[in-house]
Amino acid sequence: MTSIRKAVLISFAENYSTMFIGFIGIMLIARLLTPEEIGIYSVASAVTGIAHMMRDFGVGSYLVQEQELTRERIQTALTVAIMTSWAAGGILYLSSSWAAVFYNEPGLVNLIRIQCVNFLIIPFTAPVLSLLHRDMQFSVLYRINVACTVIQTVVSIGLATLGYGYMSLAWASVANVLCLMLLVNAVRPHDAWIMPGLKEWRRIASFGIQTSVAAIVTEIAMNMNDLILGRLLGFQAVALYSRAQGLIYLFHRDMMNAVRKVAFPAFAQAVRENRDLLKAYLLSVNYITVFAWPFYAFLGLYADSIVRLMFGDQWDASIPLVRILVFAGAIGAFWNLWSNALLAMGHVNKTMRSELIIQPVRIVLVFFAASISIEMTCYALIVIYTLQLLISTHYLKQSIGLNLKVLLLNNINSFAVTLISMIIPVVCYVYLPNWFSPVESLLISAAACMLSWLLGVFIVRHPICMELTRLLGNRPELQSCNSNTREKL
Repeated sequence: MTSIRKAVLISFAENYSTMFIGFIGIMLIARLLTPEEIGIYSVASAVTGIAHMMRDFGVGSYLVQEQELTRERIQTALTVAIMTSWAAGGILYLSSSWAAVFYNEPGLVNLIRIQCVNFLIIPFTAPVLSLLHRDMQFSVLYRINVACTVIQTVVSIGLATLGYGYMSLAWASVANVLCLMLLVNAVRPHDAWIMPGLKEWRRIASFGIQTSVAAIVTEIAMNMNDLILGRLLGFQAVALYSRAQGLIYLFHRDMMNAVRKVAFPAFAQAVRENRDLLKAYLLSVNYITVFAWPFYAFLGLYADSIVRLMFGDQWDASIPLVRILVFAGAIGAFWNLWSNALLAMGHVNKTMRSELIIQPVRIVLVFFAASISIEMTCYALIVIYTLQLLISTHYLKQSIGLNLKVLLLNNINSFAVTLISMIIPVVCYVYLPNWFSPVESLLISAAACMLSWLLGVFIVRHPICMELTRLLGNRPELQSCNSNTREKL
């Protein structure tokens, strides 16, 4: 448990560091590039993202969850990674002209082809990264990822300043992958120094095909927002939606990455040791909602100030989109870890089946909503996330005995903490603008929200207070919270 707790702290430190560096880049890029330029890059990234799912072939997940990892299986994983990545890169290169014609944007050709370079390099880093995750070497991963984020941010800002436009973002992604390759190979485990081989290809193919089908379907459906909006409403609509979704993804994707990096190998370890996965899963979700729900509530309340501070006035049209999408993010907090639990148990077939159900529905809903307005697209995401919750709970009930009622009741305490933490920010939102500037009001309210959250955690006796007790020290006034949490566990 101590090693997992340390891994979580390091993983959060990594995400906070990379997010802070990324914030600087986002704030400057939003002022150096126009919404249309960012929209063009978003469409190119959506096309590239689908190819990335093709090249992965589930190799990373396989290496983490495999109970008996041999040298031959690592060799085969490397070989499969090279074959699928180079094939996906080739297909992407050839499809770049089609994408440019479809969107009537010639710039997409070079934008996509530059990003094809990444597919040549990634196979020599991805398997090693998976082995580092399996061994929970998060301090090493922390140093690598922070260095790569710095390189990507510096290159993107530098080239944008020199007038390279959206091409600066493509070259920055290549710089990131090159930096990653150099650093990963400098610290790779001894077992990772291997030659390619295909001895265990059947075992990896069985896992990889199902994982890839689920990942590709998911990636296509998720990127359909950008692809469909770009086609029906134009590149500016894509940029506005991407900016709004980017704020939601600060938790749903960026912050949760820190948790998933630890949750997957930790769940896999629990399965190998025959421990109770249901209890671990419920506690993990409870930890997530107590952070996620106050975050989304505060983001929705102060969307106007946050958008203007981060991106500038030219992005005001994304403010109402943020206020819709926070509800989708709050629902997503329930199912953020469901696929990690199933993959840890080797139930990749259930993950695939669930994605084959929800993602086609997602595509249909997004297409219908985008034909009406960008706001309807945001409402459609709330419906999609609700369906995802129902489907994921169904498969988790089959695997670990989880049901929706237990999941909801287990997180009432997080809802109570959210209510307590938002009382003062709501008062500040109404009255502070009469005396302070928008930025000052935002900072005061954020500080009040954090203090109220801390107070709410201890009033409600939320399980997270046991972790806070360890951070603050076992003081006498915290012992009641600590003992109450032990009873819940």
